[in-house]
Amino acid sequence: MQLHEEYRPKRWSGVVGQDKVLSKLDRLRKRGLSGRAYWISGQSGTGKTTIAKLIATEIADDFNVLEVDAEKCTLARLTDIEREMRCTAIGEKNGRAYIFNESHGLSKSAIRQLLVLLERLPQHVVVIFTTTVEGQESLFDDTDDASPLLSRCIELPLSRRDLAKAFAERAREIAQAENMDGRPVEDYVKLVKKHRNNFRAILQEIELGAMLD
Repeated sequence: MQLHEEYRPKRWSGVVGQDKVLSKLDRLRKRGLSGRAYWISGQSGTGKTTIAKLIATEIADDFNVLEVDAEKCTLARLTDIEREMRCTAIGEKNGRAYIFNESHGLSKSAIRQLLVLLERLPQHVVVIFTTTVEGQESLFDDTDDASPLLSRCIELPLSRRDLAKAFAERAREIAQAENMDGRPVEDYVKLVKKHRNNFRAILQEIELGAMLD
């Protein structure tokens, strides 16, 4: 298993560098995270998938979390999803979670159907869209329906600044746990900046021995 998957946070306390988003979710948690749609945008490797999965696992058991490739999301698939949403799930948790990855790949027809779907979202369901910042910008340029879709979601824009120190410290902790560390934390900060805060890319380079003496 690659390091970025092995060390993907399983709890909110493991998420670093995204305090504003975590604070927003903590406030929402008091009223309930389910029955809502979320739109998570950010640079690659800054935590979109991690946060999406953490939201999902608060609502649903793992086998009731469905990840969808947005680019391949057909109208027939959305119809099946909406039909499935009507029933509570069987398991320790009765919720269902749907994660639409790379949501900038949604077709115009899929977006229009999602507008209707989100208007009647059941209380036991959570829908989560993830996209890069660049992808979100292109989506807004390509279709007029993107803004209405976004207005039906709680926006969670991930931080793009002040990540270097937090990411460097966490990367070093992982390198030390894997006996791949031989450098001071300053070198980790340089590595984070080299990869423009892409934590996945940082761990991949550590895995290749970049931080060994």
